Amino acid sequence: MVQNQAGTDQPTRERLKKKQHASKQGTPGNPNHKSEQRLRAYSTRRVPIIVRVLIVLVLIVVALIVGAMVGYATFGGGEAMDVLKLDTWTRITDFWMKS
Repeated sequence: MVQNQAGTDQPTRERLKKKQHASKQGTPGNPNHKSEQRLRAYSTRRVPIIVRVLIVLVLIVVALIVGAMVGYATFGGGEAMDVLKLDTWTRITDFWMKS
C-alpha cells in the first residue's frame, strides 16, 4: 500500500518503477543503474522511537494522576489535591494491608 507522498522528496513505488523503466529503455549499460534500484535512501524519522515511548509513558503517568484525583474527589469524598500528598497514600496502603 502506497501512502500519499505528494510534495515530498521521497519516491513512491510507482515513481521508481517509471524511472527504472525509462532508464532501461534509454541506456541499458548505465553504471548508475544499481544505485537507482534502491527504494530510497536512509532517512531520519521526524519523531524518534525513543521519544515516542517517552511521550506515551508521560501521558500514561498524567492519566493515572488525573484519574486518581477525579476518583478520590468524587468517590472518596476528599479533596482532589490530597492525592498528591504522601499521607493519603500511606493511609490507603494501611487500609489495604489491614483488610
